[in-house]
Amino acid sequence: MIRRPPRSTLFPYTTLFRSLKYRFQTQDESFLPLSINCWPSENGQNGCDVNIEYELEQENMELNDVLISIPLPSGVGGPLIGDCDGEYNHDSRKNILTWSHPVIDVGNKSGSLEFSIGGHPDDFFPVNISFVSKKSYCDLRVIDVVLLDGGNPVKFSNETVFYVERYEIV
Repeated sequence: MIRRPPRSTLFPYTTLFRSLKYRFQTQDESFLPLSINCWPSENGQNGCDVNIEYELEQENMELNDVLISIPLPSGVGGPLIGDCDGEYNHDSRKNILTWSHPVIDVGNKSGSLEFSIGGHPDDFFPVNISFVSKKSYCDLRVIDVVLLDGGNPVKFSNETVFYVERYEIV
């Protein structure tokens, strides 16, 4: 139950109001919604072959607008893309390869990207991940809104957004 503290102002009636916000931080990888494995290996030609994979770990979630950004070394040209599940974009000005997926869910729970480029294995980290979800991580939902005095139901709207503030593979 969420309710206003005594002697405080009332909840806004006709304006958007964030009444609950929470943060979850952990080093325990079993809680990650999405696992990323990145294996750059030297190819003997002054470059690297890079394999990167994702897997949805929390199968009850649907992740939208997933972007996996891999730093690239400068001055070596663009990557030669092999296999790619999803779409990719090479930003030569920022030296970033962005691997994108509109949706990752139980029907599309894993994928891989392979590419070759000049550089050393340390050049491809940190990998940054961003996504949004319309479902909260802990499946928290508003079921009912009632007045404190009398318990009468009140019409309400609810929007749930789960987004990543910082998600890095270092």
